[in-house]
Amino acid sequence: MSVTALKIIALVFMVVDHIGQFLPDMPIWFHWIGRLSFPIFIFCSTQGFSHTRSKKKYIIRLYLAGVFMELAKRVVFYSFHVIPGFSSPAGVIGNNIFRPLFCLSILYFLIDCFRQKDGSFQKYLLRYGVWQIGAYLLLILLPMVVPITTGFTIFIEFLPTLLGSIFYLEGGWVYLLLGVILYWGKDDRKRLARAYTAFCVVLFLLLFTQFVPHCLAQLIEIFRLPDLYSFFYELCLKAVGIPPAYTPDPTAILFKYYSWMMLGALPFLVSYNGQRGKGWKYFFYVFYPLHIFVLYYIGGILGGAG
Repeated sequence: MSVTALKIIALVFMVVDHIGQFLPDMPIWFHWIGRLSFPIFIFCSTQGFSHTRSKKKYIIRLYLAGVFMELAKRVVFYSFHVIPGFSSPAGVIGNNIFRPLFCLSILYFLIDCFRQKDGSFQKYLLRYGVWQIGAYLLLILLPMVVPITTGFTIFIEFLPTLLGSIFYLEGGWVYLLLGVILYWGKDDRKRLARAYTAFCVVLFLLLFTQFVPHCLAQLIEIFRLPDLYSFFYELCLKAVGIPPAYTPDPTAILFKYYSWMMLGALPFLVSYNGQRGKGWKYFFYVFYPLHIFVLYYIGGILGGAG
């Protein structure tokens, strides 16, 4: 299948997932189907970045799309909530696929520099580290020194996007790691299949065994480090993308922590035939925010009527 065909398939899975997210009383299997979407989009981004004529323009385009999405979803949220009886089951709109794709495009660039033995790799890596650490410190320290108002809260929620931060991403660092793995294996079908399967199996085991919550609990029970526990708990919650809280529910692996079901995307990834397809480059940039806002509106009207 071409990149265009894969994008269309991923788009269908995504719409099903978002119907489950924004419309009331949808079955859980809508989200199971939706887990197949993001890995396919990430794989398409590895191919898109590799074959684009201008990597700089590609990165800037994703950044601007992320900024637009972040602004637009706030305008839509406040605009729709003045409608009498409007009540969305999703609450706020947390979706912004462009942000992790932008962050991945930077990582792809760094990987290319390393592979090509570019003498500037260490300089770029240092700049990237300073950039991300500085953005994180700003996000942490700014609320401590500026009085909290409604306007400031909106601004601070928007700031990670504006700064291009890897924190507060949809899906978290788990998907950044997945993107790096897919970029590493994009030119070798067997290597891609092995690495992707291993990633999904490890993710399943982490979620099924609740390895992270158990490790965090040791910081309290054995090492008596409550502050370090709080730091890593927040890091997992807001950045990593792996749930830090323990749950006694044995069915959570199916009905709550089901991101491992992305394994089902593997047949689509290995079906890539090396062709770009017809493109439709800007169609996806337009369709993504539009379908979310339409579904959010419909869900809010149905939620209010119910």
